[in-house]
Amino acid sequence: MALTAILLAGGYATRLYPLTRDTPKALLPLGGGVILDAVVKSLERVAGIDQRLLVTNHRFAEQFLAWQRRHRQDVRIVDDGTDTVENRLGAIRDLELARTHVAGRGDLLVVGTDNLFTWPLEDFVDSAQRHRPDPSIALWEAPSTAAATQFGVVTRDPTSRITSFVEKSPQPPSREVALCVYYFPEAMCGQIKEFLDEGGNPDAPGYFIQWLARRGPVFGLLMQGAWYDIGTLEAYQAAVKAWSHDTTKEARG
Repeated sequence: MALTAILLAGGYATRLYPLTRDTPKALLPLGGGVILDAVVKSLERVAGIDQRLLVTNHRFAEQFLAWQRRHRQDVRIVDDGTDTVENRLGAIRDLELARTHVAGRGDLLVVGTDNLFTWPLEDFVDSAQRHRPDPSIALWEAPSTAAATQFGVVTRDPTSRITSFVEKSPQPPSREVALCVYYFPEAMCGQIKEFLDEGGNPDAPGYFIQWLARRGPVFGLLMQGAWYDIGTLEAYQAAVKAWSHDTTKEARG
């Protein structure tokens, strides 16, 4: 089956200013390279990927093109045309834009470029493909209920189907956190546009997952291993420290 990997890198990461004022988050230093190197590395062992796209904003597009040329990466850079926080498209509109560049062909593996994880991405894809034609998302168990309040949290039934999804609840119903790692089979990809046409929030992928789960099966796959959401300076510093102390993480993606 055709499989396209879409890397989301269209945000402006204002919470990381001044680090990201002139540099996109995905190109911040990590280990001996940058964050994006680790994200792209995670794709290498995923079977069946026939094309890779990275969607970004116009402000940072040239920096990603320079990274692509420097590393000779087979990653197509898609410029969403925006240049400020105020006119940004949002992650879901960027996803739909990238989808139009592949003419709606095949399944989509979607990864936010501010996700760093130590579990094998191919394990997630293998499990997700067993749930086709329904979509799947990766989950991580937060270390505490307090930590889970910072993220979208799900509950699941015994088949791993998501039964509820709440964003940043002060009283989360579980510690299972939704990551920006999604598998969208071709049969349901048209629902991305449908969500946007209905006025769905384009800026937070969790709202799209919440919308999907109300309409049909969405499966949550709990992954074992560390995960870093590079949303704050503290989270970035923690990831840098972890990668510098364990170089095997870069090899595992």
